[in-house]
Amino acid sequence: MTPIRFRTLGACAALAAAVMTPAAMSQADAPLPNPPEFPAENPLLPDQDTLGKFLFWEEQMSHDNTMSCGTCHIHENGGSDPRSIGAATHPGPDNVFGTDDDINGSPGVRRIDHFTNDLLFSASHGFAVQSTDRKAPPTVNSVYFNDVFWDGRATQAFTDPQTGLVEIPYLGALESQAVGPPLSDVEMSSLGRTWDDITAKLETATPMALATNLPAEMLDFLADNPTYPDMFEAVYGTPDVTSKRIAFAIANYERTLISDETALDDFLKGVNPDLGPFQPGFDLFQGNANCAACHTLPFTMNNDYHNVGVRPDADDPGRMGFTGDPADIAKFKTPMVRNAALRVPLFHNGSVDSITELVDFYDQGGNFDDGNLDANILVLNLTAQEKLDLVDFIENGMTDSRLVDNVFPFTRPTLRSELPSLNVNFGVASMDSVGGFASIFTNGPANRGNANFVIGLGDARPNRPATLVLSFNDDPAGTPYPDPRFPVPVNVGIGGIFLKAPVTTSADGLASFNMPIPGDAILAGFEFYAQWFVSDPGAVPPGGIYGTDGLSIQIL
Repeated sequence: MTPIRFRTLGACAALAAAVMTPAAMSQADAPLPNPPEFPAENPLLPDQDTLGKFLFWEEQMSHDNTMSCGTCHIHENGGSDPRSIGAATHPGPDNVFGTDDDINGSPGVRRIDHFTNDLLFSASHGFAVQSTDRKAPPTVNSVYFNDVFWDGRATQAFTDPQTGLVEIPYLGALESQAVGPPLSDVEMSSLGRTWDDITAKLETATPMALATNLPAEMLDFLADNPTYPDMFEAVYGTPDVTSKRIAFAIANYERTLISDETALDDFLKGVNPDLGPFQPGFDLFQGNANCAACHTLPFTMNNDYHNVGVRPDADDPGRMGFTGDPADIAKFKTPMVRNAALRVPLFHNGSVDSITELVDFYDQGGNFDDGNLDANILVLNLTAQEKLDLVDFIENGMTDSRLVDNVFPFTRPTLRSELPSLNVNFGVASMDSVGGFASIFTNGPANRGNANFVIGLGDARPNRPATLVLSFNDDPAGTPYPDPRFPVPVNVGIGGIFLKAPVTTSADGLASFNMPIPGDAILAGFEFYAQWFVSDPGAVPPGGIYGTDGLSIQIL
């Protein structure tokens, strides 16, 4: 690590301190523009934001029905991902978990081939659920950014992925962003999936089939429009489900997610003459803490990109990965400070766990300086009281309680992925010849109509015959099969076996069984049991077989 360069507060910060103090600010200083500007090509149509709300929270947009846009952008967490809190989700550039470069990203989907539904091995996550290598930035107030994503690669010119036509030349960054994650084989998709596949799936999907607790505006719209083609016809005049219409609806829903009811906003709107108890922190924010050098009012961001010394430059190219300009290495979009307390952990890699830690980071002038550190990253030497005042202003003076309380427009449904899984492991596994245990799992919920439901096998011996056994009954005690050649725990009830599916494990020790779930209503609540058995001559002499634990699967 190159030592941090010590600096004194520069002319830029001094100027900010002089001209942006509350005494110098006029009550005419503009608050956040609400409503914001919409692209001329995508004006807000009646009920379009409600359609976008359905699509934003629709887990069936993903290949395996586990992910929606909203899964990574929860309102109560400032429009970011609560799953980033805690253990790292991505091993970072060294591809090893448990080291300093680990990333608190956003969990997505298992790697899977779209055409065969076979599980594929991920170099970073094996057969486990993959994760993004950057933390999900917030959707709340995202309308005010010129370009979207940490590196700004979702630009204002929106190109329809189905037609290749530029549909919005200006102000279309949210549309550009909306069509990215649904095709990412890390975030929501399978390898080889297309927008034609997504639109075809939505044409027959029951809206919000997996979600519960739909807010009133969604229930009302659903009552009048029970299918997605019905919804698209209500908004656009015809039932055609297309990528352009999906992007337009999601983007215009996001343009309604404006957080502008905080103590800071009451001051900017002229409701209050000052910030009251948050005034000391605000003065620091605008002055000696140098926050306003990048986090300018009223947005608390400047639509620019900076290297603030979070990690060594080589860890993540940042903006340079999009522009190709070496001057942009390790630069990332300036985030808003609004609702930052709800979004922890912070930064593009989720490495800061609290606002107190954030203030300490900037007070010491960042963590790394490889020669491209932004000139505004200074050693501040704030006092303990100044740090407390600044933390108080950020945590309480810039947090909109409507997000936490799910007040409109921040109402939302409960996602299936937020509830306990109905697919539960049980019973006893047996050991293979090298002292390991294989795993049985599913790629998502066994909901009726799910054509992509997979029962997977992982950590098995490679290139070996394996058999998936399904039964109507379970045997939690793991009674061995009544044959001395097969002395391993059998967790599925032998008397209720209805399927034996032979496969061969891959070179990575994976196997998959695709089991499309019919849409019949009679299947709701039906439960069955699964277990994998793998041939391994050295596992359990003389049988040469070992098995996973059992898996109870309930159909939704």
